[in-house]
Amino acid sequence: MSGKPAPAWLAELQAHFGAALRTPLDRSTGTLRATPEQYDAEALAEIVDSARAPAADRLAVYNRQYWFRMFGVLQTAYPLTVRLLGHWRFNDFAARFLRAHPPRDWDLDRAPDGFETFLVDALADEPSRDALFDESARDALPEAAQLDAAWRAILRAPATSSFAPSADGAARLLDASLEPSPATAIFVERWPLMELKRTLASIAGEAPVPLPSRSTESRAWLLVREPAGIRQHALEPRECQLLQLLQVHTVRDALGALEAQCAETERAALPAQTQHWLAQSVARGCWSGLHFERAP
Repeated sequence: MSGKPAPAWLAELQAHFGAALRTPLDRSTGTLRATPEQYDAEALAEIVDSARAPAADRLAVYNRQYWFRMFGVLQTAYPLTVRLLGHWRFNDFAARFLRAHPPRDWDLDRAPDGFETFLVDALADEPSRDALFDESARDALPEAAQLDAAWRAILRAPATSSFAPSADGAARLLDASLEPSPATAIFVERWPLMELKRTLASIAGEAPVPLPSRSTESRAWLLVREPAGIRQHALEPRECQLLQLLQVHTVRDALGALEAQCAETERAALPAQTQHWLAQSVARGCWSGLHFERAP
C-alpha cells in the first residue's frame, strides 16, 4: 500500500454521508422512524433520485440500517441489561451512547466499549418520577451491565496458557505476584443476576423481564473461560477477598492483609483454607504466570 491520503473530494463525501447515516431515528411515534428532513444537504446533493424513490428516501434506507445494525451490536454485547430494560428503552440508551461515542474502529465489536460506564451516568440523570427507574433498578441495572461487560471481556480475551508453577516458582511463591488471566473475572452480585442470566434464553419477547428481589447477602463468583464456554464458580466471601488481594499484592502481603481482616475466631482455620483456595485458583486457571519484584 502506498499510504497516500484519500482525495479531498472523497473525504468530504464520506463525512457528509456518515453524518447522514448517524442522524438519530425519531422515537416520538413509538416506532423508530427516519427523518430525511434532517439530513445533511450536502449528502443529499450527492445522491440522485430514481424512478422508484427520491434521494432522501434512498438515504433513509441506509440511515435505518446503520442504527438497526448498531442496536444489534450493543444488544448482543449486553444481553442481561437489554432484558431488564426491555429492547425499546435499551435502544434509547444505546442511541445516546453512540451519538456521544460514535464508532471509530474498524472492528465493529469495539463499538460497545464503555457502555456500562455511560449507563451509570445516564441512569443517574433519569427523572426520579419515571416508574421504570426506582432505587432498586438504579442499583441493579449498572450491576447487570457490569456482569455483561465482564462476560464480554472474558470472551474477547486472548488465548492464555494456564499457570503451572515450577519447582523454583513454588518454593518462592510467597514473594511472588500472580498475574491474573485475562480470561477470568470476579463478579460480586447483590441481586441474583447470574441465575437470571441462565434463564434468559427461555424468556421470549422484548418487554422488560421482572427484576428479581435483592439478595439478603451479596454473592461472589469466579468466571473462567473454558473451551465449552464460561464456567461460573461460587466463591466463599473470604476466598473472594483473597483472590482480589492477590491481584494487587504479592502472595505474602495478600495473606497478611486477609488475616488482618479476619476475626480472631477465624484465624486458626485460615492457613488450611488459604492453601486450599490458592491451589484451587491455580487449578481453575485464575492466573497466567507470576513475577518477582526486582530488588532496588
